[in-house]
Amino acid sequence: MKNLSINLNTFNFIERESVNGKKMKNKCGRDFLYYAFTYYLPKKFNSQINNPVLIDKNHLFGYPIHPDFSWTMIQFYKIPSLLKNLGLSLVINDRKIRNFLNFLILIIIPKKKTVGEAIDEIEKVIDEGNVVGIDIPVGFFGLYNHIMFVYGYDEENLYIFDTQKIPILEYEKITEDYKYIMRLPKSIIKEKWGRFGRVWIVKKASTL
Repeated sequence: MKNLSINLNTFNFIERESVNGKKMKNKCGRDFLYYAFTYYLPKKFNSQINNPVLIDKNHLFGYPIHPDFSWTMIQFYKIPSLLKNLGLSLVINDRKIRNFLNFLILIIIPKKKTVGEAIDEIEKVIDEGNVVGIDIPVGFFGLYNHIMFVYGYDEENLYIFDTQKIPILEYEKITEDYKYIMRLPKSIIKEKWGRFGRVWIVKKASTL
């Protein structure tokens, strides 16, 4: 397996928070960006400082809204300026995020990418030691997506950091502790990929 240079014993893994005994839904974008930021800036983003709960509480990414309205993306309206302040850049399906409107358009109407192109790109980014997320359609006629931080890959699978296990996606938790390190078969990606499949790449701005 080829993977990012991450110490799995010290990396700042988190679990999706619960409210009234139920996992919060529609927080995968926030959690992916948290993992991206803690990979590059572990002193600024970790389980104690700027963890996902504090990100929402302090409106660091934008204005947190009810999960049923997450499609508005208002919860991410600060992301373009935050990335700039952190010295990072975000590309979604080959197009760089420059402002919130641009970000919104690339979420609603992403540049089309085949599943083969997506997997090849993900592996290349991992080889370069940079952060990449795979954003897979998982429901509602391909409009409901789930994005995950990609840790590594082998011939048959991608290895994922998630913050919970969603039943609709056929991936396997490979740890017995609180860490959601998952094995996601490429065959499942190929089966579920569609028009709204996306690859998110986060890099230091100077490398883009």
